[in-house]
Parts: sequence; C-alpha cells; structure tokens
Amino acid sequence: MTRKRAYYSVVQYVPDSGRAEAANVGVVLFVPSLNWIELRASETLDRVRKFFAPGKAQLARITIAIESLRHRIEHARDEFQSEADLAQFVAAKADAVRLTPPRVAMVDEPHNELNELYAELVGDSADTRPSVAPRLALPPTVARTFGELQAQRRVWRPGKIILPETNKPFDVPYAFKNGRVNYISPESLATTKRLDQRMESLGFKGRLIYKHPIDGEQGKLVILSVDPAADAKAESRFTRTMDDFNVRFVPNREAESFAREVEESAKPY
Repeated sequence: MTRKRAYYSVVQYVPDSGRAEAANVGVVLFVPSLNWIELRASETLDRVRKFFAPGKAQLARITIAIESLRHRIEHARDEFQSEADLAQFVAAKADAVRLTPPRVAMVDEPHNELNELYAELVGDSADTRPSVAPRLALPPTVARTFGELQAQRRVWRPGKIILPETNKPFDVPYAFKNGRVNYISPESLATTKRLDQRMESLGFKGRLIYKHPIDGEQGKLVILSVDPAADAKAESRFTRTMDDFNVRFVPNREAESFAREVEESAKPY
C-alpha cells in the first residue's frame, strides 16, 4: 500500500496564553490526497485534570469548546485541500482550546495512524477502558446546523440521561427544546441486522421518555437515520412502528428539512 503524505496538529487546552502551559486533549489528522480529516479527542480530559485541576463548570466549558472545534472541522471538511488550508485554520484558532502548527506524517491507513498519534500524544486513561462503539456521524447539514445552534445554546449534548422508571442510562448525543425536550438518537439503517430488537428497544425507551418527565421536563425521543445507504424498507418499518410508541423517526432523505425545522424551532435553554 502506498504511503500518503499527511499532516497532524495536537489539540491543546491553554488556560493562560501568557504562561504558555498546555495539556494535550486531542489530535487532528489531515490526509489531502484522500480529502480526509478527523479529530480524536479525550473523553476523560485526564491531562487537564492532572495539570490544572479544573472544577466541573470549567471541564464542561472545555468539553463544549472541543466539540465546537470538531463541528467546525466537520463543516469545513471540503475547504481543506492542502497544508496551507490547515495551517490557516490553525492560525485563526486562538481560544483556550487550540491547535499546534501542522507537522508532517506519512500514513498507510488514516484511522490507525490517528489512533497511534492519539496514544502517543494524549494517551489518557480512556485508552485503558473497554472500547465502545464509535459515535455515528450526523448528516452534514444536521451536523452544521447543530454546531451553530450549540454555540447559540439552543442545542446541547446531554451525554447520558437516566430513563424514568427503569433508572438505566441512555446515551443521547444531542437535544433541543421546542416545547418538549427532543432527545436525538442517531441510528444507521444501512443494515437490517437485529432490526426488530432495535425497534423494540428504542420504542420502549421512547415510550418511557414521552410518558415520564426527566428533570421536570416533558420529553420525546427522535430517531435520526444517519446513513445515506439506509434500507428503504427498514426506514418505512421504523416510521410506522415508532409512531406507535410516541417516538419520531426522521428518514435520512429528510435530514435537510429536519435541520431547517430545528433551526427555526429550537429554544434557548
């Protein structure tokens, strides 16, 4: 396999520019020939905790800043064509969470190289925990809209909520409020594997969310089909079945109109 020229930047948390003290919190890898750019960031902020001992509020702000950076990279993906484009992006980033100047790397497989760079340059305690399923990427229009609304505090990232009655955690990457709190759950329907079990599980969780307030707020589960290769019959079944559980299902082909709807209706939180 031909090795490809790539560039990487370290994502750092720099609370005081004058002191120039930094904690590595992630890595960005850019492969121009593949039009590929990705950010991997720490979920524990282990180095930040060790070096700066921040409080919970500050940790939350750092997490939001990292996610905002991730969204900006995702939204500008097509604008990165060369090292100069990445360097210009890096130079324009002067917040507490920032990027180091790009360095050259030669890669075979970008995902593996990104993981190796992350282990070498960040390597926090997250690496010792059992691996988890990768986060599903939102459709580009939805990702761009959610990134903008998150900066306006009209979309937020709950992380995990506790389901009423069962008291079990449920991972919710995004939420917005327009009367009820809408909990967004991305779902890939490119495969119909375990379709019935997935519908049963999501329907049950959705019914609990709809019938019982969470933190005093009425809610609704929204299943967003994120894969352009989604199986049309599977999406049709999801649409019919989820409606019976007071769960909204958004087919992938409707992602753009869903993004516009959220932009128009999401309220500040």
